[in-house]
Amino acid sequence: MSKKRVAIDDLVIAVKSGFDGVDENFRTVDKRFKSMDKRFESMDKRFGSMDKRFESMDKRLGELEYNLKSYLDDKLADTKGDIIAVLKGDREKDKIFKSKLLTIIKRNKLANEGELKVMLELIR
Repeated sequence: MSKKRVAIDDLVIAVKSGFDGVDENFRTVDKRFKSMDKRFESMDKRFGSMDKRFESMDKRLGELEYNLKSYLDDKLADTKGDIIAVLKGDREKDKIFKSKLLTIIKRNKLANEGELKVMLELIR
C-alpha cells in the first residue's frame, strides 16, 4: 500500500515541479510495474503447479472411491452368499425333520393314505 502511495506522490511532485524529471519518475514507476509483473508471473506458475497437484489428488480420490466400491461390493456379495447358505441349511434341516415326522406318522398309522400323500406333497 505504501509503495503505491509513493508512486502517486512521485507523480504529483513531478506535475507540481513543471514536469521536470517526469521521464525519470515514469521510469521509476515503470520499474515498479515490471517488478509487479514478475511477481504475477511467478504466481501464475505457482497456480499452474497447484492445478497439477489438484489433478493428481482428484485421480487418487477417484481410485480410492473405486477401491472402496469394489471392497463393499465384494463384502456384500460374501454376506449375501452366507445368508443364502444359512437359509438353505435351515430348509434342508426342516425338510429332514418333516420327512422323519411323516415316517413316524405312517409307521404308527396315525393318518390314512390320502392324508399321507397330502403331507408328502407339502414336504417337497
